Amino acid sequence: MSSRRFIRSLILFLGAVAAALPGAVTSAPPASAANGTTYYVLIGGTCDGPANVYRDEWLRGGIPLRVDYPAGGQGTSCPDQTPMNESVQIGRRNAIDLIRANYSPDSTFVVVGYSQGAIVANLVLNDLADGQVPGVDKSRFQAKLYADPMQPAGPAGAGIGAVVPAGSGVPFTGWVSPGAGRSDFGGIPYIRYCIETDGICNFDAPLGAGLGGYFAQHWCYQWDRPTDHRSIMGDSIADGVYINDAHRLGKQDCKPPYPA
Repeated sequence: MSSRRFIRSLILFLGAVAAALPGAVTSAPPASAANGTTYYVLIGGTCDGPANVYRDEWLRGGIPLRVDYPAGGQGTSCPDQTPMNESVQIGRRNAIDLIRANYSPDSTFVVVGYSQGAIVANLVLNDLADGQVPGVDKSRFQAKLYADPMQPAGPAGAGIGAVVPAGSGVPFTGWVSPGAGRSDFGGIPYIRYCIETDGICNFDAPLGAGLGGYFAQHWCYQWDRPTDHRSIMGDSIADGVYINDAHRLGKQDCKPPYPA
């Protein structure tokens, strides 16, 4: 594919993504807990700055620490039009501040990110891995990443950031590629989940499949399956499974939690 044709295809894909994003929602303040528990550092995707996509019951008794950040993007339907590259840096700082404010050496912290929130999670994990968060022991951390745009190329697919060179922008979108994420966060256990043809984490799928898969699959991490009324996030956030790689999920049948 020529570079000009690739850029046109990318603009088409990102434009469709922006048009499809849901509006923002409100959130309740996080709960508090004593030391020795498991905290979930929850980072929502685009338009979900309060991280309300995550249900408390999915944490199986863990304590939610919801990272509040713009979760914006120029040209999206979000009320906040903060450019995405600025938004994720704000999320990174806010997440680290939240971790430090709640840190105790006998607690476990699971960093959870979805879509744009997975970019934030990657940056936070990089900081932890590199010893850039003073007073925090990285061995107390784990990570769950869903629909990660920074998913490195592999059998589970390549995220959009792994295909588009880091720092490359797309005209008229305000989007800048974050590049590919790491495959090793300094020994922090992690897992990336990617549904087949979800164009955010499986951007290397054929354009038609990736674009169609985005509309059909990108919300199936949190939406319930009508067959058993369960979801991928609900089943996996607190299951303790980490493979230090990306896990490819087959195409899903899911429905929104409200009338279509």
